[in-house]
Formats: sequence, structure tokens, C-alpha cells
Amino acid sequence: MTELILDAGPLITVCKFSVDHQLLVDHLLHRCEINIAATVRDEVIVAGARYPDARAAQQRIEQEQIKVLHPPAAHQLETLLVPYGLGNGERDSILLTEHPDLQRATLVIDDHLAYLVSDRLGRRKRFLLDVIVDLVETKQLSAELAVEMTKAVHSRYPSAFIEHMMLLLQR
Repeated sequence: MTELILDAGPLITVCKFSVDHQLLVDHLLHRCEINIAATVRDEVIVAGARYPDARAAQQRIEQEQIKVLHPPAAHQLETLLVPYGLGNGERDSILLTEHPDLQRATLVIDDHLAYLVSDRLGRRKRFLLDVIVDLVETKQLSAELAVEMTKAVHSRYPSAFIEHMMLLLQR
């Protein structure tokens, strides 16, 4: 099963949009193990409590479908992250890549700066849209469903990302 670490942005996205009367998070949970940092949980559920996506995330956390973890102490890595001024969720999502149970996990992060920092640190990371393509390429998700998922989230991404995604899914 594909292991993912979701930052707040991707978690909100998959808990907000639906395809075939099912939230994207549920489509992913059928194919992936989803992990989040405790600070991401707080950012999405506590700060966004009045939103339906926060309630959807909270339900899946309470049902233990989404695992909430604390990043291990990684003092050197934490020191490297300080100058970037990342938010707590982005920082802890990156730190969670050091968790011993998540050595094969892919960090799913759509924040531009956090993505670049993850790249500089040599972390396995993807944008949410790229994870969808990866699932199609590994035959865990049909291209048809991936197209519908992409259409569903189009408002969250620049049009060039959506057009590129559609071209990738047509191959």
C-alpha cells in the first residue's frame, strides 16, 4: 500500500472535493495509508472546525483511517528548517519524513516554499496531483477516475497544472 504524509493543503483538498458521491480522501484511503503530523491535524480541524472538510478529516482521524503522528526529534533537521520560516504544519510534515515507520512514505505538499525546502533536503515529495498520476501509473487508480478527481479539484490549482495533468492522464 502506498504510504503518504499529507500536509494541511492536500488534506483539506481531499476532504473537500468529491467524485462519484465519495470524498477524494476515501478514494485515496482505499489505496493509500494516510499519515499527518499532529500540527496539521490542529491546523485543519481546530482552526477550520466550521468547515465540512475539517469535519471529514476529524471523522477519519477518529476512525483511525488517518494516522496522526508526532515527528521524531531531529534537532539537526529542525535547525536547518528554522531560517525558512515555514508554518508549523509544513515544518512538522517535513520532519515526519524522519519517522521510523514512514521511511518509504511520500510527502504530499503543495506549498511552494515547503516543496522547495523538501527538495533541498532530499525528501521524497510530490504535489497532490502528481500522487494521482503515480497511482494511475502503478495501476492503483483508473485513469478515468483520476480525470474526474482532477476536474473536481481544478479550483485549487492554476489552470496550467490542470491542463498538464490532463495531458499526463491521456497517455
